[in-house]
Amino acid sequence: MPSIRTTYQPVVRTSEGPFSAAALVGVHTAVIGWDVDPAYDRKDLLGFSIRRSTIDPVTKKTVSTTYLAHYKSFETIADSRGVVVDSNKNPLQQFRWSDYTLKPERSYSYEISPVTGSPSDLTWGKPLVLDIRPSQLVEADLGIYVNRGVTSAFSYLERFRGLKPAEVPDGAAYAWLSRGLRESLLDFIDRAGQGDELHIAIYEFHDEEVARRIKEAQTRGAKIVLIYHSPSQSQKTVKESNHIIDITGLRSVAIPRVKTKISHNKFVVLIHNGNPRALWTGSSNFTEAGFYLQTNIGIVVNNSVEAKAFEAFFQVLKQDPACGRKKEGLTAAQDLVEDVIASSLHSGAFGDETSILFSPVRRDHVVDAAIELLKKAKSAVFVSAPFALDKRIIAALGQNDLDVIEYGLVNTTAKKKIAGLNRYYSLFFTPSRLESYMGRAWDARAFGKHKIHAKTMVIDPWSRTPTVLFGSANFSEPSCRENDENSFLVRGNQRLAAILTTEFMRMFDHYKSRSFINQISTHTAGSESYLKEDGSWSDIYFRRHEKSYKFRDRTVFAGKP
Repeated sequence: MPSIRTTYQPVVRTSEGPFSAAALVGVHTAVIGWDVDPAYDRKDLLGFSIRRSTIDPVTKKTVSTTYLAHYKSFETIADSRGVVVDSNKNPLQQFRWSDYTLKPERSYSYEISPVTGSPSDLTWGKPLVLDIRPSQLVEADLGIYVNRGVTSAFSYLERFRGLKPAEVPDGAAYAWLSRGLRESLLDFIDRAGQGDELHIAIYEFHDEEVARRIKEAQTRGAKIVLIYHSPSQSQKTVKESNHIIDITGLRSVAIPRVKTKISHNKFVVLIHNGNPRALWTGSSNFTEAGFYLQTNIGIVVNNSVEAKAFEAFFQVLKQDPACGRKKEGLTAAQDLVEDVIASSLHSGAFGDETSILFSPVRRDHVVDAAIELLKKAKSAVFVSAPFALDKRIIAALGQNDLDVIEYGLVNTTAKKKIAGLNRYYSLFFTPSRLESYMGRAWDARAFGKHKIHAKTMVIDPWSRTPTVLFGSANFSEPSCRENDENSFLVRGNQRLAAILTTEFMRMFDHYKSRSFINQISTHTAGSESYLKEDGSWSDIYFRRHEKSYKFRDRTVFAGKP
């Protein structure tokens, strides 16, 4: 009977003889890495099997047991290309795996067994055992919501037959894609009642249901103030926001933010009895694309410290101060925002070592913070940057020691800007399609919205003091000096780091695999489609000077410094 972990732990480690393993644990996803002592004779090591037991932590009963599956088999046993095979008989020839199917109400036990011998005569060694319990969506004062953010996936194709989300009955595709992100905002709005206030700052306000929920809160007696991006009435995004505001009866409470380049915030402050009590914020606009089709995060903070800071920022924006590069516009907004930052340096729900970076200001505070984080990285950097990176950040990435893996995601429009980052232990990918693989259709249509939109940087998530930079701001000078923005710089919150890293890796591996397959294969049978029948598959993972990311990937994901 597997052992049971009943409480959440962001990083779980184990060892057995020459083997060791670690799990980075999120809400819906766990990233599992394992390693073997370099002195171990790997000539007959055919890979690893992983057996997962799903457990009810209340009754302590095992709900199900299965071997994790994949698509590669031994060629001499049977031609199973494109068919799902168990890792028990066809072991994984790699040193990490991710489970994207976790449920917060369950516990899990993973048994990672080294497999030796020959394809026709397998031997399973004593397993490494990792017992985990996923994080709840809300723990203490902090709720963390990450959408699936991808329609161009085999899982979407299988589940919804490639239909557009709007074509799937009962909103099932929308619910699957949102995975609680949009629902967290709706629930937050629904908390406002008689005498409460909702102060909202939003860039794209295109979701009619969100607008109607705000209107219903007003009907219940809540006071609403809505600031929205509106520098030019001719902009498509402004026209749509105005349309939603008008048809839902919110015109009397809406304040257009005119004197700015981009009013890019996405946040809501809940005020009770005159006191800011809670905050919803993140990277998602109030749009179909934001909630369902792009990669995005939403944060619910039930703490007055953050709520008060964002309320002070809201009061500055409410004045519609001028900002931009014109000299006369600098003082009006930037100095006011600097005063807000100075009075809210530390945060409550995330931990003591937290800063809130509001924009616009006279300095490149978000860019500078990112560069400083990169300089301090010891093992890993994970970056989601929709519109690429400031050239100074790219330079800082290039200066890191080869012991630091640097994995990133950007949109296709930024592909040329980050081309030089793909070297040694640094890999950056853009969204790409994989029309077919192993003789079958593989990706659903992406519906034009398969975009990276989360703006996150996570440093050393396996350490006791990981650092996370995230918010509405892109990693650029305009996001610091010209736009209305907000970012959190959080040190030491292992749960936040683990959740954002595991979700980043879900998307990173999604697009990495498509990129590699599109580069090396025309989707016909070849030796790369089958498992190696000896231990030679592992050699590249142990070549320190090989021009490959796999050496350091092996040790980092096994939780080693």
